[in-house]
Amino acid sequence: MSATGIPFYIVPFKVVDFSNTKLTLDLGKGRNGTDQPQLDIVLSPGANHRQMSALLHTFAANLELNTPTSERWVVQSERLSEPNHGRIYLELAEGDHAEAMRGMMLLNALLPS
Repeated sequence: MSATGIPFYIVPFKVVDFSNTKLTLDLGKGRNGTDQPQLDIVLSPGANHRQMSALLHTFAANLELNTPTSERWVVQSERLSEPNHGRIYLELAEGDHAEAMRGMMLLNALLPS
């Protein structure tokens, strides 16, 4: 038996301009009352639910790939009532302030510089 790498394929993809997207970082509260780092996302008017879904998946993948293996939080996303509104949030494992601040730092990396 031999191990081979998974092939990497370049496929055509659609590019969407997200330059008018409003991103708001917030330390909210989860259902159980513990801190919940979250990023509120509002796309420009006229954006559709598929564009929001694609952006949420992209952000969630970025967060998953950049979360240290020592962290046990869960990256979640949800589309809100309007098709151009959603959020990414972290369900913390410990729920303490230190973990919340580490999560806020990770979410902050998604904000434009």
